[in-house]
Formats: sequence, structure tokens, C-alpha cells
Amino acid sequence: MTLIFGWNHFRIKSFDPAELGLAQHADPNVTIEVRQRYFHFFWIPFFSLGKKWAIHRNNELYEMPLALTSTIRQRNDLKVKTPWYTYAGVLLVALCSIGFAVQEKFESRAWKERERQLFAAEYAQNLELFRKPSPDDYYLLTAVNGYAQKYAKVTRLDKQHIELSYITNPAAHGDMDDPPGIAGLFVQYANDLQTITISRGDSSRLFCSDYDQRHSFAGLTLQDKQGLSYRVKKIIRLDGPILTAGAVRSFVGEEFALPIRNVGYDTEIFKVEPVKGAVEWLQEGFPVTLENGNTILVRGRGRGREPFTVKITCTNVSGKEITYLVESDGRQPQLTRL
Repeated sequence: MTLIFGWNHFRIKSFDPAELGLAQHADPNVTIEVRQRYFHFFWIPFFSLGKKWAIHRNNELYEMPLALTSTIRQRNDLKVKTPWYTYAGVLLVALCSIGFAVQEKFESRAWKERERQLFAAEYAQNLELFRKPSPDDYYLLTAVNGYAQKYAKVTRLDKQHIELSYITNPAAHGDMDDPPGIAGLFVQYANDLQTITISRGDSSRLFCSDYDQRHSFAGLTLQDKQGLSYRVKKIIRLDGPILTAGAVRSFVGEEFALPIRNVGYDTEIFKVEPVKGAVEWLQEGFPVTLENGNTILVRGRGRGREPFTVKITCTNVSGKEITYLVESDGRQPQLTRL
């Protein structure tokens, strides 16, 4: 692409020579012009290169004699200001920069608000799982003042205490989208486990409820070489499937599809029950097997872009029923295990 830049000039003001005392009689074919010189980029004026006086005769421009130019410029009554649009390019760049800065600020504020909402939702969900613990619970621990992570698993329960076993090997890492992979780490690193016992009522040591205090939270100190303090970022209950819902997809007519993904153990979905909303859920193809890492489309007919609620029932590893509640505001569904 060729970049077009250079300099040019345009007329600011015209004078009759007699008006300036340069002639006794007006000549309609002759005018004296003040012209603005400017630098342009893609033909947009960016800044001034000064002014010039010129003689305009019969549609042609001629240079003013130097003596006349010097005389005219000394007259205060002939001073002409530089038009603001001479700096149109600079103003355009400034406005675009301000616009980008404002947009970035709003996006940053919106991102922080989403982070706050996600933090609050995770806190509520984690606290609920902690108060009703299960041997199938896995804990993602994150360093309070850094980015180090550790995985822990509930290995013993009684009425008063929870025993957590965490992997001390720094090479251990898993994918949060693959909870079975996290469970596999505890088999792989079975000889690199350390245990810690906490009170079932002592949630304040594990969970930070204030988003702004998450990096200064006292946390729980683990017995490792680094001596870092950790808080619980997420509790994963891996006793069966872990379902997530994607954005509603539109199809021909009134039909739409709700993507359901499984990041837990393989399951069989056998029931879809409407709870709220003008939606008819299509039951063809059920029961259906949904393996780990796969997605199915649950089809419906009706107003899928409006708020709706639906229950999805499936089975865990032992064949026990698990029910998920899908609540949609018409855009992004939220899925909760009941």
C-alpha cells in the first residue's frame, strides 16, 4: 500500500489589490490571497507549515514580490489566524486515542466486574461444597501472593475435621477443563503427597470472600519448601459427570440448540424437563451417552432467546441420578448442580 504524504496549501482569505493600497482601481481578474501551507498524510492536514501571500490572476497563482509581502505582513490589520482544521489530522488522532482509552477503560471495568461476579459465584459454590464435603472432592489451591498452584484431595472425613492430601511434586500440573486428569495426578504422584488436617468449621482459613483482598488473604500455609500461603480457588466434586452449558445456538425457524459439555466422567443423559419459559424441549434421541470432553446439542422449539429454565437429569459412576438446573437470561446459560 502506498503512503500518500507531503505538503499543500489552501486559500484562507482574498483581498482586492485596491483594498490593500496596491492599486488605484479594482481589477476583477486579480486578487491577493493569503494561503495556508500545511503538511498532509493521506490528504488529511496534520500541521501548519506557515502562510504565504500570492497573486491570483486569471485562475493562476503567482508569487508575491518579497518587498510587498514584507510590507503586508507588518500591517496588524491584515493578520489572519491559522484555521483550526489545519490540524485536523492531529485532532483526529487525539480523538481516536481518547476514544480507545475510554473504550479500554470501560472494557477493563466490565472485565473486572465479570471477575468479581465469577469470584463471588465460586466463593458461594466452594463454601457450599466445603460445608457438605465428599471423598470425591478435589481442591485447586492457589498461592495468595503469586500464581503457584497445588492440587489437593479429601482423603479422610469425620464430624469435626477434613484431611486434605496435596501433591508436593512441582512437576504436577493438570487441566481445569479435565477433572479426571486431575484425579489421575494423585495416582501418578501417589508417593509425593503431604497431608494437612483442618476443622470443618474453619472455612475462614481457606476461602477469601473479598475480591479486593484475595492477594493479601492470610490463607493456609502448607508444609513445602516455599512456605507460601494458599487459598481455595475451586472445589471440584468428581463423582460423575461435570456439565457446562454454552450459548444458545439458533436454527431454522423456531428451533434452537443448547450445547451441553461434559468435563467429568462419562454419563448418560435421559431426561430434559422444562421448568420455566416458552420452550418445548425435543426428547428425540434420549437417553444419550455423553463421554468426557464431548458436547451434545439439546434441541428445543420456541423462544430460546428469552429467559428459560430447564432441568437435565443424568447418572453418576454408580448409576445414581444427578440433576442439573440450567437457567438462561436469553444469552448465556448458567448451570447449577442440584
